[in-house]
Amino acid sequence: MPVPCDCCPTSGSACAVATVPFTGVAETAPQAGWNQTNLDLTIDNVTTSTTISGYTTTVGNTPSTTLEVTYTLTAPRGRVRGLRLWNQAGGNLNDADGLGNFNAEFYAGATLLTTLACAGANGAGPQTFLLPFGTELAGVDRVVLRNLSKLIGGSVAPLWRELQLVAFQTVFPCRRRSGVLEWYDEAGNQVANGEVVSCETADPFILPDLRMSGFFFGDDPTGTAENICAVSPIPSATTGWNAPVGGCYDPLPGNPTMTWGPTSSVVKEFANGPGNQISGAVVIQYSSLSLGPITWPTNNTMMEPGDIRISNPFAGGRRAVLTYLSGPAGSSASGTIRMEGGSNIGIHRTNLAAVPPIRWRLDFVSA
Repeated sequence: MPVPCDCCPTSGSACAVATVPFTGVAETAPQAGWNQTNLDLTIDNVTTSTTISGYTTTVGNTPSTTLEVTYTLTAPRGRVRGLRLWNQAGGNLNDADGLGNFNAEFYAGATLLTTLACAGANGAGPQTFLLPFGTELAGVDRVVLRNLSKLIGGSVAPLWRELQLVAFQTVFPCRRRSGVLEWYDEAGNQVANGEVVSCETADPFILPDLRMSGFFFGDDPTGTAENICAVSPIPSATTGWNAPVGGCYDPLPGNPTMTWGPTSSVVKEFANGPGNQISGAVVIQYSSLSLGPITWPTNNTMMEPGDIRISNPFAGGRRAVLTYLSGPAGSSASGTIRMEGGSNIGIHRTNLAAVPPIRWRLDFVSA
């Protein structure tokens, strides 16, 4: 069982959407002006190295056209849900030298299974890009990256530290001497307790459409904070936002919205924007134009990383599940996520800068 030697394995197992490291990477089609740098470090399962890896370019901010970077697996993988990226590299992981938009093609042998549009964001934390509609792929043995862009026009970019596959898989428990229960995937990576579910969990439900409505956005002291970043999948329509920069949507003052087509899961984060500007409190609501509003049991206790809250039933007994993936503790001055009553979800609490992004995932299940 792949758990640390100072964490005692305990009985049982469960499942989670967790990472699978690739076993190979290579530039399979070059492009003039794009120079690979330590690509092998992007599959070493190390996300703390300060060595730069990825590409250096002399082409400004123009996306690649002929470049191909191919990630491979020794054995084909099933139940594949997407990719996880650790963006940026070097000593500063917030200087926007990472990957921007790129396309990822998933293959089983010579067969192209699907293409996923990804939007890398600035910052050190892992960014997960899920296939739409709760799609799972079987037999994946390679992923090809094309149309790479960078977050800035500098020549030492785009850089990234690690790229891994994401799949629904068995995870294994162990208990520390303190009594704390931890979970680990088959590669030995720790999985947040909030990500762990029964292997017989309720089937995902594909919502025909989803809208996030925002309130009190854009009234921060600088007018450039209170961003929504690292959104996956990319919304099909937005209103009340500036064009995304570095994977972040900066709101205009008022009530911005994001809309998706059919989906079973979305991931996003509330962030301070470039330069760690000062953000205040905002409120969001989720609804479906087809199925109506999503409401929540009132709970004003701030969520802790890993916490899960389940909506009231809607649309014939279906529910939304909100998981707080990462960010500050519930006791922090900034606050985190709370259910204020009805459809209102409060994010953040007071005007503060230099707060880690508040990242969450919203899933839809049929029971």
